[in-house]
Amino acid sequence: MRTDAAAVMSPATSALGSEMAFQGLSESQDFMTLLVAQLKAQDPLEPMDPSQFLAQLAQLQTVSELTSISSVLTQMRADQALGPALALIGRTVGRRDASSGELVFAEVEGVELSEAGARIIAGGWELSLSEIVAVRSNATSG
Repeated sequence: MRTDAAAVMSPATSALGSEMAFQGLSESQDFMTLLVAQLKAQDPLEPMDPSQFLAQLAQLQTVSELTSISSVLTQMRADQALGPALALIGRTVGRRDASSGELVFAEVEGVELSEAGARIIAGGWELSLSEIVAVRSNATSG
């Protein structure tokens, strides 16, 4: 008799140590749901090998740690791009005009963050750091 948990199982996911068991699983909750389904569907006369169970739990911990590291690195990359962009606020930056090739300048008014990174707002333009070819200091007389 097949239960709902057993219906989830496939030859690729029935071996606890296989890499296929982790394909498409991005959250530990998904992993735990699959593990519980495997435990419910196992043959009581041939229970799971404890070493396989421990190996799979170790793999879960590794996946969890790698996900955490990836998240931290993504945040660090965003923070790293923000510093140089913020330093340009109040300064004049230059970029090449796409049609004429002339160097045009505008004062940086602000910085916006997007998925692509820091975007500099200057003279009605929205620029990436790589588009800036010149920077001038705005000297104020006092």
